Amino acid sequence: MSELVPGGNIRLPGGAVTVRVSGPFDVSALITDDGRKVSGDADFVFYNQPAAPGARLGGDTLVVDPAALRAGATRVTVAVSPEEPGTPLSALPAPVLEVTGPGGRALARFRPPRPDRETVLLLAEIYRRGDDFRLRALGQGYADGLAGLARDFGVDVEDDEGCFVYRTIEDLLAIEEYARRSTTGAVVGGGLLGLEAAGATSWPWSTPRAGPPARRR
Repeated sequence: MSELVPGGNIRLPGGAVTVRVSGPFDVSALITDDGRKVSGDADFVFYNQPAAPGARLGGDTLVVDPAALRAGATRVTVAVSPEEPGTPLSALPAPVLEVTGPGGRALARFRPPRPDRETVLLLAEIYRRGDDFRLRALGQGYADGLAGLARDFGVDVEDDEGCFVYRTIEDLLAIEEYARRSTTGAVVGGGLLGLEAAGATSWPWSTPRAGPPARRR
C-alpha cells in the first residue's frame, strides 16, 4: 500500500475502486472532463444525489468504476466537508483517505496537511492517463463551503427561494420561519424524513401514490 503526499499518485488496477473517509465528514465527488468542468448538475455526487454513471456514494464510501463513467468524463475529484455545515475542518479530526481495489486490496492512504479555516477539502482525483486511470492526492481547501467548490467546477448552485434541505436543526428552524409567511408548501420525497416533515405541520396534505410531491391544499 502506498502512503501518498500531496501531488503523489498511483496507477489504479482495472475495475472499480473504493474511496473511504471515516469520521464526521460528508464525502462528495465531481465528475468532469480534463478542463475540470462538469457537464451538468448530475455530475455532482453528494448526500442528496448519491449516484451518477460510474460513481456511487454510500455513507462515508465512494465507489468509482472508471469504465462506467459518462461519455467525455476523464476524472473524478473527491472532496470532504464537515457533517455540520459551516464547521471548520480544523475543529475536527484530520480526514484520512483510504483507497481499495477489487477484492478489497489496499492500494493507498492519504493524510493531508491539517486544514485551517477551510470547510471543504479536495482529497484526491481519479484521472485518465493514456489507457489507464491513476489517483493523485491533492489537499486543496475551500473556505466558502460546497457552494464555492461547486462553482469552481461549473455546477449551478443558484438557490431557489423557499427551497430547503432537511438535515439539521438549523434547517428545521429555517423551514419553520419561512412557513410562517407561506400559504402553500410541498414535501419532495416520501421517505421517513419527508413524512415526518409533513406530519409535523398542521396543514392538510394530499398524498398521491405517484407523480408530483404532496402539496398543501
